[in-house]
Amino acid sequence: MKKTLQIGIAAALATTTFFGATISKNDEDVQARSIYSNCTAFNGKYAHGVKVSSKTKNTVHKRNGSVVYEYSRAYVSASIYKKAMKQNRDLDRDKDGIACER
Repeated sequence: MKKTLQIGIAAALATTTFFGATISKNDEDVQARSIYSNCTAFNGKYAHGVKVSSKTKNTVHKRNGSVVYEYSRAYVSASIYKKAMKQNRDLDRDKDGIACER
């Protein structure tokens, strides 16, 4: 009886652990998709956007046709930028290396 109880508890614990890990992985995927769904959601987590490197400057196209390069206060992370581009390429429409710049 005692051995059967131990096996039952071990099986229940293993099942809970396995399905719990599966559920949390799915939750992370859903959360990641919601963050990268649009710039409003992305700026909720990264207020000024994310840029590839510290040397990346914001490209601004003026109405008279000229292009100006400005300093950006965006968070620097190449891995986050690459993940964002993999999920949604529209986050960097001007293709200047800064996703959802402000």
